[in-house]
Order: sequence, then C-alpha cells, then structure tokens
Amino acid sequence: SDEVLNQIKGLNLKANFDVFVSLSCHNCPDVVQALNLIAIYNPNTTATMIDGAFFQDEVEQRKIMAVPMVFQDNEH
Repeated sequence: SDEVLNQIKGLNLKANFDVFVSLSCHNCPDVVQALNLIAIYNPNTTATMIDGAFFQDEVEQRKIMAVPMVFQDNEH
C-alpha cells in the first residue's frame, strides 16, 4: 500500500541484509521481497538473497538451521 511504501521511504537505515533461502521455502519469497523494497527505496541499504544449497560452507559457518534466515550487517 502507499502507506507502507511511505514508511519504507522514511526509514533512516544504513544496513546490509543477507537473506538465506531455499527454493522449497514458502515464506522466503515474502521476506526477500520486503527487504528488496527497503533496499530499493533506501540508498544506504542493500539486500542480498543467498540460496543455501549453493553456499553450504557459509550455511555451516553461520550455523543456519532454518530459512529464511536474515542477517543485518553480518549479525543475526
């Protein structure tokens, strides 16, 4: 909605988001889309989607047990 979009545009946020997903996850697309909208309308924010199936070493290193898993500035 326009109200939500205006709230997103009004965020004073500087952050880098990493979102770990799997292709079988039902909630992952909504989380990725929400963070993408934040990143689009906030120039100091980025959002990166990572398919855990292709980055198993990183999944193990970050001890990811479920998806979607969101990290802001490398912290969960």
